[in-house]
Amino acid sequence: MSEIVVHPTPEILKRFHPLDQLNDIQLEMLGRSIQIHSAGRGLKILEQGDTTPFSLYLIKGKLRLLSTDGRVTEILDDSPQAQNPIANLIPRRYTVEAVSPTDYLVVENNLLEGLLNIDEGFTATEMDNDSQIVDPILAESRMTEALLDDLKNNCLVLPSLPDVAVRVGRAMRDENTNARKLANIVQTDPAITTKLVRAANSPLYAGVTPVDSCAAAIVRLGADTTHKLVLTFALRELFNTHSKVLKEHMHQLWEHSVKVSAICYVLAKISGQFNPEHALLAGLLHDIGNVAILSYAENFTEVAKDNEKLEQVMHDMRGSIGSAILQNWGFIDDLILVTKEAENWFREHDGEADYTDLVIVSQLHTFIGSDAMKQLPTLDQVPALKRLNLGELTPKLSLKILDKAEEKIERAQKMLTA
Repeated sequence: MSEIVVHPTPEILKRFHPLDQLNDIQLEMLGRSIQIHSAGRGLKILEQGDTTPFSLYLIKGKLRLLSTDGRVTEILDDSPQAQNPIANLIPRRYTVEAVSPTDYLVVENNLLEGLLNIDEGFTATEMDNDSQIVDPILAESRMTEALLDDLKNNCLVLPSLPDVAVRVGRAMRDENTNARKLANIVQTDPAITTKLVRAANSPLYAGVTPVDSCAAAIVRLGADTTHKLVLTFALRELFNTHSKVLKEHMHQLWEHSVKVSAICYVLAKISGQFNPEHALLAGLLHDIGNVAILSYAENFTEVAKDNEKLEQVMHDMRGSIGSAILQNWGFIDDLILVTKEAENWFREHDGEADYTDLVIVSQLHTFIGSDAMKQLPTLDQVPALKRLNLGELTPKLSLKILDKAEEKIERAQKMLTA
């Protein structure tokens, strides 16, 4: 006796994303091309490492996902997770088994991608041809899922702190370190050595006579300021990508970070509540998560080419990835908090202003006059501004202060980009 084949109705298919983007004709075509599968309790539906290109959707029952590190996730048919493909990354990162009698769909990716990208007027024959175009919404979902999965499993490749910054930080923990020892380390990187001497001679730090050596610059700046400036200068090399598509994004990210950093530095000096060099570093690090995300996007060309989708992934993931990077580097909690909360515009907390408040206000200043500001709160709506010691705490006065400090901001930017 032959097995009875049951095809899914359009109503069933509409429950799932991205199938809900298909029109009625496409849903009918898809439904006739696939069938509903059933699995008994305990049956494995998908093996970890499988590379077969299909999407799995749960219609009825409960599935269990098992990862390599022993984590177990269960998905019910009426849960939000069941609206999306199950364990969709290839190669598969989970073994999927039925917890109860289960009905599910298997949709070949080529078929799905062809339907999602079909234009009106295409024939069924044209639709059957393999398509190399990937739906950007599906690609965005895959990239976000991959980032989250790698982050949870501690296998996300995070950028490394440049060697000279690591060695200077190690030397700072040695009580016997002096200017000469620090200079010997810094001088292994000629570019940073040049920037450090320039910084010591800049109007921001200049003394009566110019310095002409790395050791003299360190003496003028002091060990702590030297350490923070070396960190700041070393970060520049991380804002880089091999992808031509993403180069402009990385360039814009660097320019934004430099501007925020410079404003943080100046506001720190004006308010008297913060260490200016630490503020400089906080501003430069606030979007460090996006550096890793842009690098990751090199493997997701459909997202890399779609500005809106790429921005959405960065918005969703920048805090989690950024805090993971700084924890990996051994940075202190106040900078880790900056990466997590830098875009939490209405953030409230007890006590005095912190470096996150400083970064929030500095960021909003960089957006004034741009289209982005239309989607953001005004300065007088932001609690962070009220906690900063800037006199009569009004947006107008804040802008006036920064107008007067424009030259100092330009000097700070020049120091970072020299």
